[in-house]
Amino acid sequence: MGKEDASNAVLLVISQVGCDESGAGRLTMVVDGREMGSEEWQSLVAEAENFDVISVRVDRERLLEHSTYFRSLKNFSEFNRERLNVNWDPPIFCILLQCMHGFQSSFSSCVIARLIQAADYFGVDEAITRCKNWVDSEMCNVRCGTEDDFLSDLLSIWSTATEIGEKYVGELCVKSLAINFARAMVKESFITLPLSLLEASIDHPKLTIKSEMDLCNALLLWYENQELSSSKTAALENPIHLFKKIQLDLLPFDFIIRRLLWKYPLNSFYTSSTTPIESDYAFSISLINLWGEFASKPVKDYLDFKPIIRLTEYLKELDFSFCHQITCHHLIAAAAKVATIPMSTSRKALLTIEHEVWPDLPEFINMEKLNLSYCWRVEHKSLQLWLRLVCPNLLELRAQHCGHPLQMVLEIGPRLPNLLVLDLSEPEELMDIVGAVTRTKSKCSNSRFQASGQYVYDYIIWDPRKQYVENRLRELSLRGRSEMTDDYLLRIARNCPSLQAVDLSGCSELSDAGVAAFLNVYNHSGGLRKLSAAGTRFGPVSCKAFESQAGSSNELHRHLEILDLGGCSGLGSENLSCLLQALPLLTSLGLAFTKLDDMALSAFLGTSLRHLNLRETKVSGGVLSRILARNSNMKDLNIRGCTQLAVHPFDFSLVQNTFEWVNVEAGWGLSDSTFSSFGFSSWKLRSLAVGVGGSISGHTLLCISEKCPELKRLSLCFQVISDEDLLRAIRKLKSLHSLELQNMSHSSGNLLREIASSLPDLKTLKLERVVPLLSDDDLILFSRSSTGLQSLSLLGCQQLTNVWLETVEHAWDGIRDLRLEDCQHLLTEDGSWRLLISLPMLEVLHLRHIGKMLPDNFIAEATRKLPLLQKLAIDVCDAVDDKYLFPERKETSRLNTVYINRCKSIKDGFHSGTPFTKTSSYYKGRTHKDTIVLEWNSVRLKESVVSERLTFE
Repeated sequence: MGKEDASNAVLLVISQVGCDESGAGRLTMVVDGREMGSEEWQSLVAEAENFDVISVRVDRERLLEHSTYFRSLKNFSEFNRERLNVNWDPPIFCILLQCMHGFQSSFSSCVIARLIQAADYFGVDEAITRCKNWVDSEMCNVRCGTEDDFLSDLLSIWSTATEIGEKYVGELCVKSLAINFARAMVKESFITLPLSLLEASIDHPKLTIKSEMDLCNALLLWYENQELSSSKTAALENPIHLFKKIQLDLLPFDFIIRRLLWKYPLNSFYTSSTTPIESDYAFSISLINLWGEFASKPVKDYLDFKPIIRLTEYLKELDFSFCHQITCHHLIAAAAKVATIPMSTSRKALLTIEHEVWPDLPEFINMEKLNLSYCWRVEHKSLQLWLRLVCPNLLELRAQHCGHPLQMVLEIGPRLPNLLVLDLSEPEELMDIVGAVTRTKSKCSNSRFQASGQYVYDYIIWDPRKQYVENRLRELSLRGRSEMTDDYLLRIARNCPSLQAVDLSGCSELSDAGVAAFLNVYNHSGGLRKLSAAGTRFGPVSCKAFESQAGSSNELHRHLEILDLGGCSGLGSENLSCLLQALPLLTSLGLAFTKLDDMALSAFLGTSLRHLNLRETKVSGGVLSRILARNSNMKDLNIRGCTQLAVHPFDFSLVQNTFEWVNVEAGWGLSDSTFSSFGFSSWKLRSLAVGVGGSISGHTLLCISEKCPELKRLSLCFQVISDEDLLRAIRKLKSLHSLELQNMSHSSGNLLREIASSLPDLKTLKLERVVPLLSDDDLILFSRSSTGLQSLSLLGCQQLTNVWLETVEHAWDGIRDLRLEDCQHLLTEDGSWRLLISLPMLEVLHLRHIGKMLPDNFIAEATRKLPLLQKLAIDVCDAVDDKYLFPERKETSRLNTVYINRCKSIKDGFHSGTPFTKTSSYYKGRTHKDTIVLEWNSVRLKESVVSERLTFE
């Protein structure tokens, strides 16, 4: 660019609107066109915010050439003067001048809106073009969403573009919001978004969000805030238009019940169901029935399926957890809908599985995390192929409670070479009492049910001669996989050399030698950081695997930080002593239900413990005090059931009150003085449980309620605390989510009223032998106030009748866990049917001694009417015909565990020869005999009989 003619120069005096040019803060600087790229000019622009007036000398012809505003002034006399006054924001106009002179300038999101407004007013097309390019390159990506002021700046740009009619810039803003919607919805300014911008971003094909539930929560938050504001518009009075953008078929059913039902009309949301339903409750039940039919449809029926999962090339995480309705058909259809993403041409031969032809599927190379927990309808072979085709760079896969076979661990390596985290855990039910359960009879049927009711015998299918490709897995969870064998575990170890964390808890078939062989594989591979083997047969041989590393350069014991061996009864005191001596760097230690004693615990010399679980062991107060003294950063402690603490109490002289406890569970040896000395009433305390043998006063409970306002869980068992003190404590614990009271006598009416009024966020309530006079009226009033309850346990409430069941139908739709025991008048002839239809969300149901009214087909009926049911415990005493029919477990059922408790008669002078009746006297003459346990895993049904009475903890 040539040097401008000095005779044609004009002095632009740029001042803020309403500013006095003669006042302080005036800056005059003469710069020609070529000097606008100099460091001096850049410094001027950077400091322009500090000045009210700036004078700049520019070429008059340049203004006429690049600005329609100045061209319009050409015929006016003031344009020919040596100076022109411009009332505009000085730093913005300086940037505008740079654009007019062809110089590059660095923009930031906070100035774009003002620059667009200035460029439109002065008619500078070059500046408009640069703003468009900047918004397209800098805001339509995932990087801009990380900035603190991203949403407020975007809203300013969109508002300005809409106001001046810059449609393209407005569309770019919509695209930017769609791509960064997940980050935007957590910003405080999200609730201020205009309805038109919000709707446009949701309709945009680039909407990127990990789950439909997140989108629903964001829209509900926005809508509820609009409802509270005074500027409520007519468009918001009817939310149907907005809510139709939420796909009800992709929401977890429990979320629908808990968050939407009775609060919003369900027919306001989008659903694939075309059947008109009058009531919301019936509508929600119809969704379950519809979802149950999805798995039987062929792939081709899903290519035009709506609703559709939102997949974009920007998506990094996809979360379907608790969406029981999801199948591979949904995943296939979602990927097939996105045709703009390139597809690898070398994969067309792979697009046929089980005689079905798949459509061409693109790759989502940015996808890193996928959560399919509880999506048990997703077939594993189709899933693996889908993952290979669609998510080749996946780093984390969580598929808890899905029943996928164990060979998936080995097969996933070549399909997902970058996978680091894999979770295939299943529920394990004997963990809390595994140290006490004795199986008196056991039968393992290596089979699974077909829909026809026939058994198909099956084992873990893998070829020991086959060479599986090594994978890069670092974290693996197989918790609760009772079908795990020693051979298969060893194969996993050899094909997963990079493992750092492994969870084998509940793999009850693993032997001591099998676990030892697994550990020996990691002798020279850097060692494990975390090992959970609770409920296995971890024993002396496995302990030697740690000891044998002592002379190695890569010692296993030097890396292990987390160890959980709860319930491993094969470990003796000497074994535990040697083990603990070899693991001084532990930060978390779990030895609940083991033979741990003082000698073994004394061998541990570590100083880094933060979590310690010694429940039901034989440790005494003196040794435990020394452990606590060395580990001042302890956060979690569980010493319930440690009876030796009552004989040999704590040595308070060794412990300083410097702990910041988070979770504490204690019993024997616990007293008011213990609480004071150990600082259990830490302000960071979130969970407190006082069990059998412990004793705290009402005064101490009140101190806890005052010092621990954020306490989330309170559990009290066999505590003598007055009604007044308990009620006063509850009033102060407003944040409680879980309240568990056992074997404490209190007034039912006052207690429930106080809980309902003081604990708005209560999710779990246990009243076990606490309120024997609890009436139907008390519970009905409570149910109307505490609608968010998810878990309820009532024991010994003998005043309850079927009246409560008839009234509670819509009050507690969100309850997942229900335990009713010794409520002898609860059921009538139609009571079992009423119970099943009143609580559709149940996942765990425990019934015992509630009335001899359960039909022999109750298990099958419960499975049919409760589609989410996973665990069921019943008692033969409640069966009308003293028996239950053995169920057919269909593939559409989620039921995996059934306990059938059996009682025996007590032959004494009062009950000998008592006939079988449906009255309460029948239960008084009976005591527990044994429990039949039915457990299904991915390959077989496991039947056993145990002498203990089992419950779901």
